[in-house]
Amino acid sequence: MLTNVAAVLLDGVHPFELGVVCEVLGLDRRDQGLPRYDFAVASAEGPTLSTHGGFTLGGLQGLDRLETAELVCVPAGDDYTHRSFSPELLTALRRAVDRGAWVLSVCAGVFTLGAAGLLDGRRCRSTGATRTSCAGPTPAPTSSPTCSTWRTAR
Repeated sequence: MLTNVAAVLLDGVHPFELGVVCEVLGLDRRDQGLPRYDFAVASAEGPTLSTHGGFTLGGLQGLDRLETAELVCVPAGDDYTHRSFSPELLTALRRAVDRGAWVLSVCAGVFTLGAAGLLDGRRCRSTGATRTSCAGPTPAPTSSPTCSTWRTAR
């Protein structure tokens, strides 16, 4: 059973999507018979980030926190559909998967996983809004009404 979880954030993270990840995986629910996760929030862009909601988040851990996570979550954020992602973030995500970690994206966080090449040729579920904005060069999906099959333009 996985017990070590990290959410990795970028500048412009959407508070709602981050909140869902924190609510589901960051709260201690042992009194309800559920496991407690070693949960951390890490940043790909420094110890302080601004959110889509106009406030800042501080005290965030670095990408090295992903080295021990069994699940890495990528919440959505501004411009994820067409922004570039740091090579350090993409490498950290690939290393996590290579050592057996799971990855989870929330909404447009899927573009981060696609840019890392983690969705190449795989089916993934995305929202209609995300699916219709998938026309950019990386990642480039072929879509069905419920799933997208991703291929990275090279």
